Amino acid sequence: MKYIIEAQNIKDDYKNILERAKFFKEKNIYPTLNKSCALFFEEPSTRTRLSFEKASRNLGCETYYIQGNFSSSVKGETLFDTFLSFKKIGIDVVIFRTSDIMFDYEALLELKLGLINAGDSTHEHPSQGLLDVFTLLEKTHTLKNQNILYVGDIYHSRVFRSGAYLFKLEGANIGVCGYPSFIPKDYPFMDKVFTNLDEAIEWAHHVIALRIQKERHKETYNLESYFDMYGITKERYNKIKGFLMHPGPVNRDIDIDGDLLYKEKSLIANQIENGVFVRMAMIEYVVG
Repeated sequence: MKYIIEAQNIKDDYKNILERAKFFKEKNIYPTLNKSCALFFEEPSTRTRLSFEKASRNLGCETYYIQGNFSSSVKGETLFDTFLSFKKIGIDVVIFRTSDIMFDYEALLELKLGLINAGDSTHEHPSQGLLDVFTLLEKTHTLKNQNILYVGDIYHSRVFRSGAYLFKLEGANIGVCGYPSFIPKDYPFMDKVFTNLDEAIEWAHHVIALRIQKERHKETYNLESYFDMYGITKERYNKIKGFLMHPGPVNRDIDIDGDLLYKEKSLIANQIENGVFVRMAMIEYVVG
């Protein structure tokens, strides 16, 4: 019962965020928040960082970017002390990406800062999960009983961990496909596990491709054979019933045939566009 209550509260919150993102996109009317936002990124980012920055500026926020490897964290400063400094300087919202999942989130909440997780190592990526749901709902209007297939490096994917949870709240079924070593053993939101991509595509309505996160692997992989087994080829693309997505960055001709990225079934460009509106709604929600 506790899980059901918590899940309903989360669903109410994220539904409000998605409705607000829809308003921003359709009406092109933005409030002026007069707040200050700091973007603190310890890991590389293009789409997430830039769309959060654009979102912040669209809302009339003073926006500051701090690159992690040029911050005092490289000198041994803790995340708490870094965020305390932000608070004392007068920052209202911190949008952060960290390479560490072992930090004391509860202690950060005590600082009374607005906090938005823009990706913590292999754990979560809430804004990507929200914009993936938003993007697919734009096209389908309901995800109830839809089969969503994640393909690739599921084990290291924070996108999967955030997205699968939200898709389940929408009533979707979640499938995963990849090398056996790419599949987490204990994640609760997997309804189907495949090692054969062609069989998985037969089951799926919509496909979300993920890249091999080479920076997190000790072993190396034959990328040509990986594409043959788990890449979205033209033949597999043609068999997809619904839509193809990818959170980026895309490794062309490894994750997906490069000629397919912006074809009719692909929502990759839509995901990038929608990132700004969803992240605007997140910032507005956090500052109340």
